[in-house]
Amino acid sequence: MSHTLDNIDKAILNLLQDDATLPLKTVAERVHVSIATAQRRIQVLIDSDVITKQVAIVNPDKVGYGLTAVVMIEMERSNTSMQHRFERLMDAQSRIMSCYEVSGDFDFMLMVNAKNMSDYHQFTRSLLTYENNVRNFKSQFVMNFTKSGTKITLD
Repeated sequence: MSHTLDNIDKAILNLLQDDATLPLKTVAERVHVSIATAQRRIQVLIDSDVITKQVAIVNPDKVGYGLTAVVMIEMERSNTSMQHRFERLMDAQSRIMSCYEVSGDFDFMLMVNAKNMSDYHQFTRSLLTYENNVRNFKSQFVMNFTKSGTKITLD
């Protein structure tokens, strides 16, 4: 289902991306529509997969996952079935926050959270192996979060 966004939809999305727990009444007031209209529009945005998930964003340090790594993956064989298998494997891993297929020298980029270096090492030993079609991987560790978010500002 395709959905063309108008200015009201964009305003609703900007609000909900900042705080998905806003009461419906507040959303309606801020975008200058009735509560019923706001509710209907939000439902259409959900039904058309514009809104794919509503979540709480957790500070990894506060929950014991103080190590974040950006991992670049080079696949051994680049064929569609092997890539789909790898994507399914990565999707099933709780340590992986994001998995992107990318252009350039590498095939995939992962954002991985771990408790510590030992936990990360175990992750790489068990998942980033030849058995999972990984030829090579390169890890870069996040030293500081200057900005970390999920918002796509719509205008």
